Amino acid sequence: MLPTTISPQLAKVIEESERLTASERLLLARSLLDSLLSEDALEEITWMRLGLQASEKDWDNEEDAIYDEWRKHDGVSEG
Repeated sequence: MLPTTISPQLAKVIEESERLTASERLLLARSLLDSLLSEDALEEITWMRLGLQASEKDWDNEEDAIYDEWRKHDGVSEG
């Protein structure tokens, strides 16, 4: 359970973060979340991303282009 009060240091960080742009706050949030992940979890995520990139390369070719328009091929409306 999270504490109901925050430390003065955290309050200062939150106050300072409000001066950041949206992009900067997103980068800060990502950095904070990444800092919570274990080394093993980070390694697993890295391997998953590499696998996804490899799969995307395999499926991005002319032979499989028919699957890019599966709705049209199968008669499914986009709406």
